[in-house]
Amino acid sequence: MQSFCRYRCFRWLVIVWMCAGAVAMISPPLPAVERGILGLTETGGGVPPPPLPPQPAVKNFDPKETVMFTVKEAFLDAVTCRTISLESFESLSATNQINASTLTAAGLTVTTNNPPSLGIWNQRYQGAFATDGTQWMGIEENRLIVPQVITLTFDIPINHFGFYTTDYGDFGNGNLIFNNDAGDEATAASSGLPSGNRQFFGIINSAAAFRTVTLTHSLAGEFFGIDEVYFCWDGRPDTPLRRQTSGRVIPD
Repeated sequence: MQSFCRYRCFRWLVIVWMCAGAVAMISPPLPAVERGILGLTETGGGVPPPPLPPQPAVKNFDPKETVMFTVKEAFLDAVTCRTISLESFESLSATNQINASTLTAAGLTVTTNNPPSLGIWNQRYQGAFATDGTQWMGIEENRLIVPQVITLTFDIPINHFGFYTTDYGDFGNGNLIFNNDAGDEATAASSGLPSGNRQFFGIINSAAAFRTVTLTHSLAGEFFGIDEVYFCWDGRPDTPLRRQTSGRVIPD
């Protein structure tokens, strides 16, 4: 009798075990939240990781944007040219006097409306001085005929341009006005500053190229200097900058 009872008990245990296995096979897995509450774990699964944060948006390049600068470092940081030309008049002969109607440097030519009004200096004169190297271009309105118009004509189209003036507008009232043949206009240097002042002006026109720049003022008898002229062309953003000086390319 005891053997029969053991047999029947064993048989029922086998049936219960088989039924439990079958239920486990056909039952859907618990949701991740319920599995966490019940303290269950699973290998290679579980709660999926949270989604990655979105990548920061790349700044859109505005092809119509024209930006003016009064700080050289900010201008150079914004330049998108592969190379940028820098003309500091170091290769021209210095005479330290106004005796030229035209000055031709690498990549550009300078003229005025009432020549001769140009010269190359290698020493400080009347508060004007070199901002790069030792030489600079002097400009004088020596005929008391205003407005005086200084024209820079570039060999190829550009859309980046920047330069320093020194000792501009230390007497009289009249700003130096920038224009180009792309239609841009701005104040390149202000009057009313003390002798020996230094002012930077730069422009990047991402929409149009230009080959001619004019600088106009109405100060009769004004003498000032120009140096460290930057210029280049590039319509593409985010390209590495290198500087080119007197035909040499210098890594930035």
